[in-house]
Amino acid sequence: MKNPAKSLKHWLVLAIACGMSASAVGINLNVIGVFYTPVSESLNVYRGTFAMHATLSTLALSFVSLYFAPLLNRFGWKPVLTGAALLASLSTILMAFTTTMWVFYLLGILRGIGTGLYAMVPLSTIVNNWFEKKKGFAMSLSFGFSGIIGAIFSPIFTSLIASIGWENSFIVMGTVMFIFVLPAILYPYSFNPKDDGYLPYGHDENEESSRKVIKKANWTNFSYTQKSFVLLALIGLLHTSITGISQHLPGFAESNLLSTQVGGIMLSAVMVGNISFKLLIGFISDTIGVMKSTVILIMINIAGILLLLSVPHPAAQIIGSFVFGSVFAVPAVAFPLLTTELFGKELYVRIFPIISFIAGVGGALSMTVVGYVFDFTGSYVPAFMTALVFHGVNLFILFSALRNNIKD
Repeated sequence: MKNPAKSLKHWLVLAIACGMSASAVGINLNVIGVFYTPVSESLNVYRGTFAMHATLSTLALSFVSLYFAPLLNRFGWKPVLTGAALLASLSTILMAFTTTMWVFYLLGILRGIGTGLYAMVPLSTIVNNWFEKKKGFAMSLSFGFSGIIGAIFSPIFTSLIASIGWENSFIVMGTVMFIFVLPAILYPYSFNPKDDGYLPYGHDENEESSRKVIKKANWTNFSYTQKSFVLLALIGLLHTSITGISQHLPGFAESNLLSTQVGGIMLSAVMVGNISFKLLIGFISDTIGVMKSTVILIMINIAGILLLLSVPHPAAQIIGSFVFGSVFAVPAVAFPLLTTELFGKELYVRIFPIISFIAGVGGALSMTVVGYVFDFTGSYVPAFMTALVFHGVNLFILFSALRNNIKD
């Protein structure tokens, strides 16, 4: 091994992380929206009622993330990953065999528990462990891959539902989820590169020593009431409360008298935006810093919302959906980078699961709330207007943080 800090294995681990992201986020969260309308109409229930299973799934995903570190320490990475992947895929497949809502809710919770053990917290921790240089790029690529999968598989599952029914489509969905995570189960690697005789990509001993002199993380100095944690948690809660809108874009298209095909393309467009803007924030955060990058992404997302609300032409709606895909870049890439910047690597594994859980609550609730907004008002406009308000609050916090030191 010529250089333990720069090797092919670093990039193979990143490729594996992309597969995990494709399964836990790309298929599990980004494609489920195409099931909302056909399943709710088939079962004669509100869209919000069926979307509740996705809310419970996301809540379970966020909650189990809090216990990832203890489970990792007790059982090891590969046993946790294997059990989680089987639980996630089997619970998804079993959705094909029920028409009862409480069973959907139970299976949604089980799916969330499974995916939560190889989704946000494990993924970002693996990237943090294996990459020191180009971390922004690696983080954006791994999480951005979920957008590619969402863009590719949203129209595929739309067609599958139309041709073989939503029941059989759930069987396909669960199978695909397991296939994507299978390389992470089979390929030999450790959660920490040092266990394999490697160092984080681009690691420099001299720079590491210098950083430790300047700043050393200390858990005893951390408080859940300190400004940096409270503001980051608030930004996370408000921002992820917007993300659920994306899964309702097919319904939004129908409410604007656009075709089902346009709605499917809009969902694909938002996923293309997902990957594009995740890569963008990874690049610019390595260049100008994560704070300024987050501000830029929020302003871009505001532009996407305004386009969706103001121009009903199909082409404009598709472009607006692409721009709205920027909403995923902040929680997936900016939050891990912000947590590392504010609290350091040493505290990351303990603080980020909490931030991820709080953010996950917002994302989970939004899936159902947006559905009920339409069910009871006949319009998705109130949801978009609320999103603009949340963006305004977060921009105020970030502009204040840029003027003052949020670490204080």
